[in-house]
Amino acid sequence: MRQKSQTVHEGVERKLQAVDYDKCNYKCLLTKKKFLGRGLRYLYLFKNSICIGKSPFVQIPERQFRINSELRIKWTYTKNKLKSVIFQVSSQHYEYYGTNEQLRELKQKCALNVFQVQIQDEYQAESVLGKGSYATVLELTNLCTNKQYAAKCIDQQRINEKKNGQKQLQQEIETMRILSEQKHDNILQLHELYIGNQNYYLIMEMAKGGSLLALMKKRQILFSRKDIKLIMKQLLEGLAFIHNHNIMHRDLKPENILFMNKDLDSLVIADFGLAQSVGSHPYTYPKCGTPGFVAPEILEQDSDLARYTVSCDIFSAGVILYVLLVGEPLFEKKDRKEQLELNRKCSINLSRFPSDQLDDLEKDFLMKMLSKNPDFRWPADNLLKHKFLFLKILQKVKQIFKKQIIFQLMPTFSKNPFIKFRKNINTVRDATQTLFQRQRNCTLIMQTNLRFDKSSQEQLNTEQVNGMGSFNLYKDEINQTNP
Repeated sequence: MRQKSQTVHEGVERKLQAVDYDKCNYKCLLTKKKFLGRGLRYLYLFKNSICIGKSPFVQIPERQFRINSELRIKWTYTKNKLKSVIFQVSSQHYEYYGTNEQLRELKQKCALNVFQVQIQDEYQAESVLGKGSYATVLELTNLCTNKQYAAKCIDQQRINEKKNGQKQLQQEIETMRILSEQKHDNILQLHELYIGNQNYYLIMEMAKGGSLLALMKKRQILFSRKDIKLIMKQLLEGLAFIHNHNIMHRDLKPENILFMNKDLDSLVIADFGLAQSVGSHPYTYPKCGTPGFVAPEILEQDSDLARYTVSCDIFSAGVILYVLLVGEPLFEKKDRKEQLELNRKCSINLSRFPSDQLDDLEKDFLMKMLSKNPDFRWPADNLLKHKFLFLKILQKVKQIFKKQIIFQLMPTFSKNPFIKFRKNINTVRDATQTLFQRQRNCTLIMQTNLRFDKSSQEQLNTEQVNGMGSFNLYKDEINQTNP
């Protein structure tokens, strides 16, 4: 049923608009308790607006709120149970009451589209998980469900001072909103949005299993081929989902691959701070990514009008696979400039690896991802059908240097990409050699934290911070008693 209503959003000139109730995403019955106008109210939630009327399918709703940057939602509580919802537009407040169950459902339906206020009413801050130049990641506990979440807290002042900062933030939120509306097992889900006096809060799922980078640094030996295939299958399934929405991640690396728990089959892709729709050209920060993982076509284009496609993520995934299979960086130089130059030239020679280290099937799969020409790279959907991911590991005995070794046995890192050695190490895979048996005088380095475009690279560090002292930064919003 198509009917006309009048927009009464504060600050907006009144004009007639068509209301298509068939496109309503959610509806519920609430109550207005003020003396004037007391009684039942019918709420209809649409993609871009919220309509509230005294009767069902009313021609002219009592209120019609546009879902935009001006609208805020505040919830009132009684012992952790929702009592009412308040829609805030500029200085105006409109309060409606309902049952806890009704309001919880409404809260869930609005969570990805509207910024809510007073985060401390819903969450308790537990610890600081990481800190960056303009954002901090907190571990939160929901006061109603006791479930843990991760919150990316973005400093409003710093994001406003940063060139295109607001645009980048809106792109990140929109990307996570799109990818979270249709849930995918291999994408970290956005749960809801909050705003405080000083910070934006992106509430996300808590990935308790840590990052792929952390697992790689802890291991004494490489992952088994079975585990590598499991990791890559999930990574490519996540990329296929992202790419089918025409979205580029643009910063795929081990830090941004997380695990929901300790099992390797719980992989999720995270951190969409640099994500961009292919069609939204010109891109925000067109030259971005991480040295060693960034696709060469991004490095070769200096113009702000540079164009590329989702295949840039396939290249980054190929670099990750290379590190997992070989145990050394694909582009290895101490100096950042030299590393980027190697990255740009993209001269890759897999023939130097003997068949016991990389067999023909593995080399073929790698080159389908690491081709310098993005047109020659396979899309994620095709890579998921490659024999590498399905062929069972052969337990074939081979004679190498007059020694019997088992093919596809879990090897050690011939050169751990996160450890800097003073001397060269034998590159032959030896299942008996561990990292502890190698050079003791070595220094951990985080090559994947190198940045070449400071304006576009403000990633969160993975430094663990203990204690609650850091929460002074959030004293206006987190863990404070209402006045």
